[in-house]
This record gives sequence, structure tokens and C-alpha cells, in this order.
Amino acid sequence: MINKKLKILFLYPNLNMSTLVPNAISILSATLKRAGFKNVDLFDTTFYESDGLSKDQDRVKAGQVQPFNFDEKNIKLKNTDMYQDFINKVDKFNPDIIFASVVEDTYPIFINFMNSIKGKKIKCLVGGVFPSSAPERVIKLDFVDYVCRGEGEGALVDLAKALEDGKDTSNIQNLWIKKNKKIIARNKIRPALDVNTLPVQDLTIFEDMSLYRPMMGKIYRMAPVETQRGCPYACRFCNSPEKNEFYNAQEAGRFFRKRTMKHLHSELKEIISTYGIEYIFFITDTFLAMSEKEFDEFCEMYSEFKLPFFMNTRPETVTERRCKKLKEVNCHRVNIGVEHGNHKFRAEVVGRAYKNELAIKAFNYMYDAGVSTVSNSIVGYPDETRELIFDSIELARKLKCDDMNAFTFTPYHGTSLRGLCEQKKYLNKEALAHIYVKDSLLNMPSISKEEIRGLMKTFVLYARLPRSYWKEIKLAETETEKGEKKYNELMSLFKKEYANNNLAVD
Repeated sequence: MINKKLKILFLYPNLNMSTLVPNAISILSATLKRAGFKNVDLFDTTFYESDGLSKDQDRVKAGQVQPFNFDEKNIKLKNTDMYQDFINKVDKFNPDIIFASVVEDTYPIFINFMNSIKGKKIKCLVGGVFPSSAPERVIKLDFVDYVCRGEGEGALVDLAKALEDGKDTSNIQNLWIKKNKKIIARNKIRPALDVNTLPVQDLTIFEDMSLYRPMMGKIYRMAPVETQRGCPYACRFCNSPEKNEFYNAQEAGRFFRKRTMKHLHSELKEIISTYGIEYIFFITDTFLAMSEKEFDEFCEMYSEFKLPFFMNTRPETVTERRCKKLKEVNCHRVNIGVEHGNHKFRAEVVGRAYKNELAIKAFNYMYDAGVSTVSNSIVGYPDETRELIFDSIELARKLKCDDMNAFTFTPYHGTSLRGLCEQKKYLNKEALAHIYVKDSLLNMPSISKEEIRGLMKTFVLYARLPRSYWKEIKLAETETEKGEKKYNELMSLFKKEYANNNLAVD
């Protein structure tokens, strides 16, 4: 195959130290290279120093994850100006087009980068979850020529071919197109692709240090792997249901698809041998959303590798049998989405109808099998109260987990709950959501931003310290001088006496 001349620069405006290489870019790069486009490069902001703590460092401080140190792999953060480095990269590489992968959290950073080179008049395509959910907003930006909605593999190759050959780009499916400041096309979505035709992801596009990520206090050489695309569930805080509905409405097929174990095996074998991967991070939304037959096929396939691996799942997908088999194939860490502790609220607002007893059993099964777990909860849903948040704390106290995450509810574009918040006027329609924020974006009559902030700050303390400390913890919720002093005292106590406990001790 003749190498194409088109120069493509991927822009990944990532949050500081939000490590794990993005699977979307690694697959898109491989897809473009398979089509003959070899002049592909990347600008990635992950390892640039930040004024504040990174998301993982912040969670270490809050007692949510175990301490880690990148020095053990001799990884040093970049202390140069990332915007100037981007300008230098563009000047040196001289791309014909920039493909930017953007989520709502990184949209403002993306704008800053593109403004820094606005005078260069380089074509720009933006894709990712946020542009798919808010294309009208993104296409309005002066420097954006194309917005990709839905999957990008076919659209980016078609666009690259058209630009290479000097042909019209206005009819490429999945793309919204702007010319001379006017939107000239809002094209239909192409059928959902067969995920078993995708090439092995291209990890060479990333700096070598990008393959390292902390897990349970240790730094591993890690690769992301997708076993399924999409999710069959309909959680109202998540944008996966929107993808299902969007593809159905466009008659583009089913967005939720699964890879065959043969296809998965081929990728695992190649990336492990080629890149020296030590740890597999399965990025699938709900890894165990599979039949018993599929699960057994996975275990048989993966038994050839037995590298430690991480996955996300839900309580409903966990059984005692599955936990035992997962341990046999070296499942190392599991994030289980609990999301809320009140059954009625969880079913009606969150979109999850399981009973609390099921969650408790799921964690017990994992614990008994020797698989480390993390519980995920969300605080500050629309119309939530302090009492409802304590239902989540009470459930967290009963879960045998090694670590726990508590996140402030984030009203992302494209989610059902975002629509509810806008309808109830809890949220400015123009507001951008961001998962790592100090305060909730919602203004609600049921609970204040300050109270949500305080409960987020002390969630782990309430969930793990004996109830005899609860009066002191309530003081620690406040940001007064006494409150901060008490919080630091209690965190020291937690880390010294209770951090390794799998259950609350009363």
C-alpha cells in the first residue's frame, strides 16, 4: 500500500495525570495507519505539571485510593509551558488537519489549545462524547471545521481520503461540516461497525511513559482493552443510554456490541508481546454484562495470559461462581458501581433497581474469593437530601471493599439527569460539567452546595470510622479553622487505624 501524504495530528487535551492511554486514539491511529495514513502524530497533555493536585493525588489525600509514587519508574512531569509546546509541535510537524478527542471535562482546555494556533488556519475535526452530545455548541467554534458524532473509525478514514485526494467532504456520514462559518451538512450516522474488524490498537503513538499507571499503590505498565462497545444498561447519570437511543433513532443498528474471544485474544497476545504490558485495564462499561457461556469463554481464553487485570461492573452481574473463576485467571481489582444506598431513590432517580442485599453479597463474594474491590458512590443527585446521602453512607459501611470512591454528581450533556436538572432550573443550560470539582453545579432546595461539599469530603470517614466519631466528623465537614483541624486529625486516625479495614468498625 502506498503511504498517503496527509499529515494528521491528534490532540489529546487530557486532565493532569489522568493516566491510562485513551483507547479511542490508539484504535483510530491504527485504523488510519491500516488505510495507508502513516504520517500520524500526537500531542498529549497528560504528564504536564499542574498547579493543583491530579485526580489520583486528590483521591489519595481523601483516603479513597492507596498512595503511589511515579519516581519508582523514573517518570517525571513536564514543567514546560504546554501551550507553547503545542505551538512548537504544530510548527515542526505542520499538520494538514488536527483530530481532537474531547470530553466535557476537557472542552475548555481544547479551546485554549486551538486558540493558541488560530492564526495558522489548520483544519480541525472534533470527536468524542461531548461533541456527539452537543454538536451545535462545538461546531460554532471558529476553528472547528468538522464534528464527528458517534464512532469515528469510518468517518476519519473517509475524511482523510477525501482531503488527500482533494475531493468533496460534505457527504461523509457521521460528520457535521462547516465552511465559510456556515454549517453546510449535518450528515446521517453510518451503521454501527463490526467491532471484530478493528485492528490491534496502536500504542506507538504515545510516549513510553504514558503506558504506566498506578493501581493499588504500585505503578504498572498498563494497556486499555475494550471487550464490548457500549452498555446494555440505562443509568440516568451516564451517557451510554443516549448512544443506544441515538443509534436506534438513526436506524444505524445496535450500539452495544461484543468482541469475539478470538478477536480479543489476538489483540491481547500482540500488545503484551510487543509493548511488554504487565497489566490489562478492561475499559468496558460493565465488564460482566455477559452470559455464563461468554464468561466461561473469556476465562478459558484469558487463562493463557493470566496478567493481573482491572474491570468495572455492577452488583447484579456478580455471582459466587464468577468471583472464584475471576480469581483463577488473576482478576486483581474490580470497581463495582453502587451509586446510591436508598433502593427507592436509586430505582426512580438513578435508574438502578437492584436491592441493597445484592450489593452486599457481591462484595462479600469478591472478598471471599480474594479479589480486591472498590465501591463507587455518587453524592448530590438532583433532589437528594442529607438523609438520602446517609443512606449511601450506611450501605457503604456494610460493603467489604478495600477502597471506596465518592464522586459529586456530574450533570453531563447527553444524560437523562442533565435534562432533569435543566428542566427544574437547578443548572444553567450553558454550564459545562466536570467530574473533579470542589462544588456541585446544582442549586437545589433540598441541600446546599456547602453541605454536599462537606459530605463528599468526609464520606470515607463516615463510612469507615466508628459511629462514636460521627459528631466530630460533622464538625470536620465545615471549612472553618476548627473544622479543618478536626478533618486532618480524623484523616490521620483513619489512615493509621482504619484504612485497611474492609468494614466499618463500631
